[in-house]
Formats: sequence, C-alpha cells, structure tokens
Amino acid sequence: MSDFEAMLVEPFRRLLADIATPEAIRAAEATRGVPPMWLEIEGSGFLDALVPEDKGGAGLRLCDVFPLVTAAGEAVLPAPFAETMIARALMAVRGVTPPTGSVIVLAPPSPVVPLAGAATHALVPRGSQIALVEIGDVGVDPFGAGGGSVDPDWPAVCTFGANGVELQVFAAGLTAAKMAGAMARLLDMSLRFANEREQFGRPLGKFQAIQHQLAVMSEQVVSAFVAARIGMSARHFDPLQVAMAKTRSSEASHQVVAIAHAVHGAIGVTEEYDLQLLTRRLKQWQMSFGSENYWAERLGRARLAAGLPTSMDFVRLNLAEVE
Repeated sequence: MSDFEAMLVEPFRRLLADIATPEAIRAAEATRGVPPMWLEIEGSGFLDALVPEDKGGAGLRLCDVFPLVTAAGEAVLPAPFAETMIARALMAVRGVTPPTGSVIVLAPPSPVVPLAGAATHALVPRGSQIALVEIGDVGVDPFGAGGGSVDPDWPAVCTFGANGVELQVFAAGLTAAKMAGAMARLLDMSLRFANEREQFGRPLGKFQAIQHQLAVMSEQVVSAFVAARIGMSARHFDPLQVAMAKTRSSEASHQVVAIAHAVHGAIGVTEEYDLQLLTRRLKQWQMSFGSENYWAERLGRARLAAGLPTSMDFVRLNLAEVE
C-alpha cells in the first residue's frame, strides 16, 4: 500500500470499524430508512472524494477510491456510501446539486437494488437523461439486506444529461469492487476458523481436504480482486472492463460462499454468527445489475465484433489495467 493509499484508506477503515459493528449492521437490517451511522459518513468528507476540486471535492480518480469501495464491502457497510459518492461526482460535473442530506443509490433496471431501503433518492435512466427520484416503497428484500426495487417513474427531483454514462455499468463496477472486499473478508474468517477450530485433536487447517478448499478459495478471491481493480482503473467506468470485473466476481462468489460455509460447518448458517452477513450480501450482489451470464455474453459479443485475430489481442487492448 502506497503512502497515499494509507493516508486515505486507514482513516476510512477506522471509521468503518467504529460505525459498522455487527450490532449496527443487524439493527440496520431490522429497520427501513437511513441508518444513524450515515451522519458520521457524511461528516467524514469521503463522500466528495470524486467531486472535482473546483466543485469543492478532493478530485480523486476511480483507481484512488477503489480501496474505499472494497473496504465498504469488507465491512458490510449497510449504507450506500460508494453509490452516493459516485452520484455526487456525476451530478457535480453537470452543475447539479443534490438535496441536502440525500442518500443516493444507483438504480438501473435490476431484480434487486442493494441498499435501496437505506436511501432517500435514486439515480435512474430515462432515455438520454438521468433522473434523481425520491425513494418510495421499495418492497421486501428476499436477502434481508436492506435492498429492494426502485420504480423509475417515481417523482423526479431533477434530471440531467447522461452524456454517455450507462448507470448499469457504473453500478456493476461498484458492486464488483464490494464483492471483492467481502470475499477477502470471508477468506480471512475461514482461515482463522480453520486454524482455531479443532477436530480429532488437531486444527481443521491441518486436514488436507480443508487445505485444498482454502487454496481454491484463495485463488478465487485473488482473481476476483484483480478483476474488480481493473474495473475501476480507467478514468471512467469502462463497459468492457466492468463486464470482465462483474463476470469474474460473480463467478468467484459461487465457490467462495460455498467453501466458506463448508469450512465453518453448521455454525456458519446461524443468525448470531457473522458469516451470513457477508454471504447473504454476496448472493444479493451476484444477481444485482446483471449476473455473470449477462456480462459474459456482453463481453463475448464485444470480442466477436472487435475483429481481432486472437482473444489475447482483445484482452491486451481492452481489458488490461490502466496505468
């Protein structure tokens, strides 16, 4: 981690450790509306990280805030921090000021919009425009994680030109990064449990079958993390890089969740144990803003249309991390 990343990320991690406790997360799940912790998030200044300096923000790049988004996923933050951060930046460069105290999710068409129940407003696509709508009744989240559905026809506070912004790409890119953070924490929890839990007189981690599972889990977590980082490496969210990031993170989550629960055994599915706080959200994020099948097909169509002689050329020209 560079000095800049440490200076930016460590204070944010300390903030998350204070406000996103397991008790606070469970309390947020049990109620609808903006969680009390939002006041501290708003007061921290991190929400304006991507807003240009001449608009009063920090003027950071996507790659700069990638560690913040993964940290929010790792902490299972029950408030739309990353989404509001992106929304503020999108609106600032267009000269639009969101309502005071607004908590915003990105809401392109999706079976479930994560954290819609914890927001006051949503950005929805309307043709060549993007509308900021007031959140109404979002219904029931089948994952019990504060999500719901967003009606694009809810009353609009304001509209502005999309100017090439595809909300689904932005939402999927953020989701891939949060998934990477959550999966990294699942790996850490599984490693700790395997090293501390004993069976037949020795730690679970000493059994070859468990070691194999953890090795596979590690491979999946690392590949998803790299893909998600590439998805936020360009100046803006690039559709092809995001397609790769969301495909890989969603694919990886199947094995990561399954292995985490297999290693933990029965305790992993109990309500009082924190594992399910992560795995429920990973399942929610997996189907949000396009599954791995959707994004893989989109990526495949782009490959066929590129007219390049090899897939390696396509990867090199379109999916490499931007320096």
